[in-house]
Amino acid sequence: MRIPKRYGQSKIDNCPFCGKQAITENKQCIPVCSSHKNYYLENLKCLCGELLDVKKGKYGPYFQCIKCGNMNFRKGLEINPDFNKKQSEKVKKKQTQFKKTYKPEKETKKEIVIRSDELDFYF
Repeated sequence: MRIPKRYGQSKIDNCPFCGKQAITENKQCIPVCSSHKNYYLENLKCLCGELLDVKKGKYGPYFQCIKCGNMNFRKGLEINPDFNKKQSEKVKKKQTQFKKTYKPEKETKKEIVIRSDELDFYF
């Protein structure tokens, strides 16, 4: 029995850092969530020991090894299981530091007087 595809469920990208649904892309063109937009995938190694380069293709991101060739993005992340542990620890540390140090400042409202001859410059 064939189950038809539903709209919006055929391809769902997940963030490689936290596993949430990916909304945007970082500078490496990897789909990530909005909280990890400034994070990068670095120092990922292949089974042969060479570094993996992140590339963007027609069907999404993939890895390229100099010796082994192209590799699926999911498979490249599975080869590096310690990557997820290190990244999740870094994220947790940054989140706890932000919660401790963040204090909302009181907003001081300032009154601005606009004359009729300054109207063009204000808008």
